[in-house]
Amino acid sequence: MTQQTYPTPPSGQPTPPYAPSYAPYGPAAAGSGQPSAPPRRRRTGVIVGAVVAAVVVLGGLVVGALLLFGSKTLDTAEAERQIAQLTQDQAGVAPTDVSCPADIEADAGGSFACSASLEDQPITFTVTQTDDRGNVEIDGDNTFVDIATVEASLDEQLGEVSGVEVESTCDADGHSVLVDGVGTPIPCTVVNAGDASDSIEVTATVDESGEVSYEVL
Repeated sequence: MTQQTYPTPPSGQPTPPYAPSYAPYGPAAAGSGQPSAPPRRRRTGVIVGAVVAAVVVLGGLVVGALLLFGSKTLDTAEAERQIAQLTQDQAGVAPTDVSCPADIEADAGGSFACSASLEDQPITFTVTQTDDRGNVEIDGDNTFVDIATVEASLDEQLGEVSGVEVESTCDADGHSVLVDGVGTPIPCTVVNAGDASDSIEVTATVDESGEVSYEVL
């Protein structure tokens, strides 16, 4: 083996420590006699990656002229229709059992609550009257975690860590959208796309900004 030498340091200076000529991870240099580092198939701890729209907050829908013809009472049936459309457009899932109270008088600044169900999960909305002419603004009171987006984030993050293409599946009790799922651990299975026998179990968590983190079990 060829002896590695170092320049003699100036008088009074310490001798530099020996430094290995190969990187601590990755393939060894040709002819070095050092084995390649084993692939890191499991990684514990939390990895965080930014995700766009992992969390959806319904709101900002301005609806005008909800007055019933010839009266000062709001057409809450139309409010229910608008709520259903807002949820479908922004959460990607149509709600059921949308219900708003009847006999709401037009009153600037007044508000009332409506309810619905999203994949058997209760959700509520606040409807605020912006004037006394039937114009209102509808805002959702819940957050919605999109499970497909969580799975896509895990595919990206764990694929980068493992160096192989992976496919993630999360168990949200059959829901494609998890109501108020921010901060809730979601169990997921991540499978090597080229070898179905190679898989790991992780828990994914989404924060209020929509970032997805995971921890290998």
